[in-house]
Amino acid sequence: MTLRTLLLAALAALALSARTDAAPEAIYGPGPRALDNREVFAAGNLPLWQDLDRAGVEGIVLNPTFLMAYDFRGMNQRRDEVPRPEGSYLTDADLASLAQIVSRTGLDITYAAGIALTGDRCDPRLAPEELGRAAARFEVERNVMRLIRAGVPVSAINVDGPMLRLLQDSGKPASCRRTAGAGFDLPTAAQIVQAYMVEMRDRVEAAQGGRPVEMRWLVNLPNWQAGQIPRLGNGEAVPTTDLARALRSFAQVQAENRLPGRPLEISEIVIDYPYAYARQNFGHFSVRVRNLWNASRDLNPSGRQPPLGFIVNSRSYPHPCLEREGRPDTAFLTFRRGDGAISEACQRAQIGEDTAANAEDGALDNDADYLRHSFVYADALKPGGELARRLVLRDGTRIADHIAHFYYQSWGVNPLSNAWYMERLIERLEDSGR
Repeated sequence: MTLRTLLLAALAALALSARTDAAPEAIYGPGPRALDNREVFAAGNLPLWQDLDRAGVEGIVLNPTFLMAYDFRGMNQRRDEVPRPEGSYLTDADLASLAQIVSRTGLDITYAAGIALTGDRCDPRLAPEELGRAAARFEVERNVMRLIRAGVPVSAINVDGPMLRLLQDSGKPASCRRTAGAGFDLPTAAQIVQAYMVEMRDRVEAAQGGRPVEMRWLVNLPNWQAGQIPRLGNGEAVPTTDLARALRSFAQVQAENRLPGRPLEISEIVIDYPYAYARQNFGHFSVRVRNLWNASRDLNPSGRQPPLGFIVNSRSYPHPCLEREGRPDTAFLTFRRGDGAISEACQRAQIGEDTAANAEDGALDNDADYLRHSFVYADALKPGGELARRLVLRDGTRIADHIAHFYYQSWGVNPLSNAWYMERLIERLEDSGR
């Protein structure tokens, strides 16, 4: 490891320490299903991205499907890769435009990883460390290198649900249990995840000349059992892996540190907990977050507890007009019909221009409702907010004081227009002083 790499890593660690004491930074995630999922990156939209930067947004988080020309989720040796629909991923020209946006604004790029921990990479004949490394090599080459080759540096990697993809009792659709017929026990899964994260970090840093990469762990919190609270949707309350046990197992692997090279530091734990579920049962929300916070104390060999990030979104709110428009040609591209789009009337309804978008209308059926809930969620997590008041431990620790980022992102139906969402977010951040 070069002296330059060590210095850059040290500076990144200092920046992280300083950031946890400040107000949460905003990160924006464009929707891969939006009608302008590619067009928003065109050169003509540079002023919009500059306005987003000036409003205080720190960076962009990219869903992996933005980069996938082929669908390799669950791919195994008995099936060829399936080309993804035209228009559903960024072309080389789109990535060149993104490189210009990053160069002109300074916005950081976060890549949402984990998607390669399926299919062939679930081979139980491989040693855990080799399985993790193989998955990382595959995903870096297929996805992350498309960014780097285009001149788009990666500042952080949010590893989305790695343990859920691997465990024997996982309910995740693209898990090893679903795609390969079996999953792994907890100690093995923890070893795989550590090797995967280390390989991802080292390969990406090497590919971009030693520029350091933060490694964050994204937890879809309702999908975990927390103490006696079953995972969401587990109506029969059949016991599944407890999140605290999973994190303790990973912490043990971290403490043993059997991998060569630099120890793995988890810089942040990102929580995906849709606001609709938090509103439905504030008690369950509070217990889950408390359990996560307490169980994450020993994840890092350095002894530093990772701060939290919250994805401030909710469930999808599609307007009923979409049903009347007929089925899209490609389910993933919700708003596309043939070579065109849904009707202008339905587009107006989806973004809330022709339908009520206030708390009293009784229907949550458009992007305006979705956005309002996202902003309410962020406010509730700020000091003095309704959720922040519930997230206080017996020793006086205020968990909400340790939130590093709010992620304004959605991978579902909302928003119809990324540009529309960005404009609303800019207005919101400028009005609130962030």
